[in-house]
Amino acid sequence: MNDAPLMDYSPFRREWIVRRRVFEDGQVEASATRFDRYMKAQSLHLVPKAKRGESKDDETSMLSAAKRARQQVRLRCKAIGADRMITLTYRENVLDKEKIKRDFDSLRRLLGRVQSFQYVAVPERQKRGAWHLHIAVKGRQNYRVLRALWLRVVGEGNGNIDVRNPNREVGLRHKIASYIGKYIVKNFDEHKLNEKRYWASRGIKVPEAETIAHFLEDEAHDAIVAAYNSATETGVSLEGHQFYWNEDAGYFWLATRERRDSDGKA
Repeated sequence: MNDAPLMDYSPFRREWIVRRRVFEDGQVEASATRFDRYMKAQSLHLVPKAKRGESKDDETSMLSAAKRARQQVRLRCKAIGADRMITLTYRENVLDKEKIKRDFDSLRRLLGRVQSFQYVAVPERQKRGAWHLHIAVKGRQNYRVLRALWLRVVGEGNGNIDVRNPNREVGLRHKIASYIGKYIVKNFDEHKLNEKRYWASRGIKVPEAETIAHFLEDEAHDAIVAAYNSATETGVSLEGHQFYWNEDAGYFWLATRERRDSDGKA
């Protein structure tokens, strides 16, 4: 009887990569991602790749593009420290998405004359077909000024503006980046494949993700622990943090709040 151990002849090797991204206000995102690496990858360059926008499954490609855009929206919201959301609406049923983009361009030019205005904006189509716009911003907003300028753009009595203050809504400050990004995936089929799905002010600096650890093992335990350790070693608290775990996809993600001082202030 041969008691020699069985050899693993699988062409794949399971790996976990842990990455971390630290924002200026101390917020941290950390992730653990599973890869099943094909050990004969040198032959893969012989397989022709589909050109962008020429996928056999256009709907899948559009959804993937929307998910990438949602990630970019979340990162930019965090980079500017967004803690409020402005919603621009019309009284009339505006079905032209280009109109709301033109009107928003007019509004931000007017706002630029009176204040510094950093933003991340995402259009949403309502059930009745009308478009409105969600805008993530930082800091206290002058509602009267915003409303007056918006009505100047769209016409008296033809629009409205809503400002949600996270200081009055528990947890919104922590979740606003994900909150505004959800509209991109919700309306993923309302855009062309290579069309811009959000608008953001120039000069937003998104911190690069750094690789923290690399594990060659099947289970996720050590990688998830490393993700948590990579966050806490920056000095940020895990109080109120968010996390997401998809075992089938092999993906773990966590996000902390901003760093607070000894008085509990951000």
